[in-house]
Amino acid sequence: MTEAFPDALTDLVDAVRQLEGLTAQVGPFALYPGTCDRAPEQVAALCRALEVPLTFDAPSGDRDFAVVSLAAEIQRAQRAPGLAGLCPEDVAAEARRLRRAEDTRYRRHVVHRPDGSVIGVVDSGPPDAPCVLISPPCALSHRLSLPWLTALGSAYRCLVVQTRGTSERIEEPEDFDRRGYDVGHQVDDLLAVAEEIATGPVHLMGICGGAAVALATAARRPDLVGSLSLWHADLELGDEARKSDHQVNLRALLDLGGESRDTAAWLRGKLTSGPMTGVPERIGPLVVRPYATDELFYRYAKLTGATMHWDSRQTAVKAGQPCLIVTSEDDDTAHPAGSRRLAEMMPDARLVSAEHGNHLDAFRATPEQVACLASFLAR
Repeated sequence: MTEAFPDALTDLVDAVRQLEGLTAQVGPFALYPGTCDRAPEQVAALCRALEVPLTFDAPSGDRDFAVVSLAAEIQRAQRAPGLAGLCPEDVAAEARRLRRAEDTRYRRHVVHRPDGSVIGVVDSGPPDAPCVLISPPCALSHRLSLPWLTALGSAYRCLVVQTRGTSERIEEPEDFDRRGYDVGHQVDDLLAVAEEIATGPVHLMGICGGAAVALATAARRPDLVGSLSLWHADLELGDEARKSDHQVNLRALLDLGGESRDTAAWLRGKLTSGPMTGVPERIGPLVVRPYATDELFYRYAKLTGATMHWDSRQTAVKAGQPCLIVTSEDDDTAHPAGSRRLAEMMPDARLVSAEHGNHLDAFRATPEQVACLASFLAR
């Protein structure tokens, strides 16, 4: 392989790997034929090498715009000049090398819960270092949190937990309902990871909807949680804090989608029948994954609906650990009023509010964010 386009090929590998978790759970997944119009042989070789069973034969009649969004990064990346000239065998070899290189940076664990749930955990950093345990938004890909694992990996052991029902292969869909999905179950999962994998009390980091679960975990087991940080927290605080239009509308949407699988399928069809707005560039497939199939949307509705209804006031006053609360004044996804009120309620909280910031910035692990967290942890 020539050395002229290594960055372009790395970009394409990452685009395909954004669908890795999806296909691991639902099996072969069909994208539209135009997804790889410039470099079909290279994309096919890459999918085989990475064992990501994508096909490109979805019917092109009535477009499913979740599928369009899931394909967007592959479509963009495969159009890079020069990729079409690469030998498919070289593409496959480089894809395997890049995967091995990433796998050396991260350890992977599986925690089996008594109810049959399988909890995936991605782990990085020195095993004996202080541990940061990330509670992410329900059902989104763990790859969203990898920037934090990379940024913290030299000084901390960092774990990101995959929400129950969103990582193991779906064999019997109704098993998800039988095993449970409420905040109590999600707290149990975090505690199991802390007890089985982490060493010593953890610093628990809750992002967006994962903040409610992190807060409840800290309140239940203060012996296992040494401190908290909550980033752009999406919390139910009753009439004590304003909610954004997004929070109000999403909760109503998920309440409807969680009524039944039939309702979820009908609603998902409505949501994906036209272009989906607000899908971020570069990480869109990681965010859109809960809308990929009717079953995944139903699970997202149940899991996230549970966190959005959970009254965090009862746990905020019980969590006595030091807590860093980070938000931005113009976050129109999770209203900053919730973070401000939470800081007033908690006995040992420090509020950091940026003037500007997108909600998804919480996953970027910028130097400023890392410095803020490191300063808090060092106190």
